[in-house]
Amino acid sequence: MPALAQTIEGTILNRVETGESYLRISLFSGENGLSLVLLRIYKRSRSVPPPDLFDDVEFNVDNPRSGSGLPFVRDFQIIKKRAKVAHHHLRFQIASSLALLFLDNGYHLQDTMPVYQLLLNALSALEDGLDPMTIWLKTLFRFGRIEGLPVKQDWLANLNRDENQFAIFTLNTPVAEQETKPDKVLNLVHSLRSWLNAETELRC
Repeated sequence: MPALAQTIEGTILNRVETGESYLRISLFSGENGLSLVLLRIYKRSRSVPPPDLFDDVEFNVDNPRSGSGLPFVRDFQIIKKRAKVAHHHLRFQIASSLALLFLDNGYHLQDTMPVYQLLLNALSALEDGLDPMTIWLKTLFRFGRIEGLPVKQDWLANLNRDENQFAIFTLNTPVAEQETKPDKVLNLVHSLRSWLNAETELRC
């Protein structure tokens, strides 16, 4: 029986070589959530290179009718590249942490569209060269709120007075308008991640 054709749009979060000729690609989209596809790679010099991490792509795939096996990519189009993310170590590190957040939790999310927009906003801010750690803090906090977790009522409310005031300012002020205070932001990131991992089912 012929395979079922489908178009999937999303952002690439991971790609792993499978054998010598294939990539297993994880991507996230607002419509489909977390998806896995299989892309054949060609070694010929004139072949189109496969998409990179954090690229927005459109995949035309064939789904096996048997229900087993991964969708196979027939062809693809790169909608947006984010090459600048890899040009700075901390920027790439935070982008990778964002990807891992979605890879570890993507199959369990209730509403994928707002978290996908959150991912796109964070990657765009990283591409624009804004402070990576502040982007990570704001994304974690908003991710928790979208998922209905009491990040404001519990984590934020239980910070000491100075941390609470700094956190409120950082979370409510656009990143571009903030003076970078890396140590204070890093402390908040550690605190929020510890709370999320201890008090919720999210993994980050």
